[in-house]
Amino acid sequence: MIALKKIAFFTTQYGKSIQKKWKSLLLLFLFPIFLLASILGIVVSLFIPSAQAPISIALVDEDQTEETNMLLEFMSLSIDKEEGIEISPMSKETANRKIENNEISAYILFPNGMTKKLYKGKSVSLTIVGNPSKTIDSFIIKELAESMTRYISSAQANILTVYDYASNAYIPEDELEKLLFDTFIDFTLYTLGSGQILDQEVITNITTTSPTNYYVIAGWFSAFTIWLFGSYSLLRKDTHITLRIRWKLLGVTHWHTIVSQIFISLLVGIVFASVAFIPIMRFFAVELFMLDYFRLFLFILLYGILVLVGLALIDLWISSKKAVLLFQFFFVFILIVSSGALVPTIYFPLLLKKLLPFLFSFESFTWIVDIVLVGRNYADFTLLGIQLLIGLILLWISTRWKDRWK
Repeated sequence: MIALKKIAFFTTQYGKSIQKKWKSLLLLFLFPIFLLASILGIVVSLFIPSAQAPISIALVDEDQTEETNMLLEFMSLSIDKEEGIEISPMSKETANRKIENNEISAYILFPNGMTKKLYKGKSVSLTIVGNPSKTIDSFIIKELAESMTRYISSAQANILTVYDYASNAYIPEDELEKLLFDTFIDFTLYTLGSGQILDQEVITNITTTSPTNYYVIAGWFSAFTIWLFGSYSLLRKDTHITLRIRWKLLGVTHWHTIVSQIFISLLVGIVFASVAFIPIMRFFAVELFMLDYFRLFLFILLYGILVLVGLALIDLWISSKKAVLLFQFFFVFILIVSSGALVPTIYFPLLLKKLLPFLFSFESFTWIVDIVLVGRNYADFTLLGIQLLIGLILLWISTRWKDRWK
């Protein structure tokens, strides 16, 4: 109870201190908006592909059987060019040359002996060669190829079922091959006619389908991070060692002062974020329910506390004031970049993508985008809650170590 009174006292003092700096607060509120508007404008022009440019895919058939020829023909006819995808059969040499000339996004290779493996129940794999300069297109083509692979697996299961029953019925070899071929054709016509090969998985990339909405939310998220950093920096001041000794005699520790700083900084950041979020919602005309606002607030709250805990840990571990500001700046920059708010995470290396789900910035921003833009009607706070608990424990241990070291 006494500790809470001490925290409340310093919270009041820091609140009065931040009120006296209202001019700095106004500048802090406006600075990220103008800065991020210019930066995100450049990023959008660089990373958002033109809507007029279709995705060109080449199909290379090295098997050259009647089955694969028919499959390639059906694939070429089944995809409408209005969907933004163009498919054309060609040789491997031609496909490689067109990739070098940046004329196609990727090509899918049907390997030699594919039909025989299909009929014998062996594993069939498709090779995808992507264009390094068209990362987004190559990713979408990979998803399409996976849909085709699932289709081939389903067709193979049906063919093997027919083959098993036909073998027990002692059907002649030539009739058996004709039966298997007819089964393959029937399943192909059924799949393509029902649109399964195209609708097996709907690929939604909110970065390219709604770039304006995505980057407005990204700018708001980045601005909130900068507001937290700015408000914490305004409250940070070096306390003389003699005053610290007097506080210690009164039972005041670093934990009391830092928790108060975190509370005031979080309050300032949330107020700024709420003010900026009102015109954003009017611009989007998105209908969010009270439960959605509650989930959004919780993610912002957890993310804000984690950011401030990170800033406080840097403040405790590093003694040099200039070094503290430098490390805190890089910490904030890494948070914004790793969240995907500045550069979409689809452009990140594969190894880094595997680590992103464990970063609280990526987790928070992903859920915020899902709630506001995708309309997600559920949320998972488990990972952020665990990370917050670990962060607070580290902060408490660090303050205890700081008090004893002093």
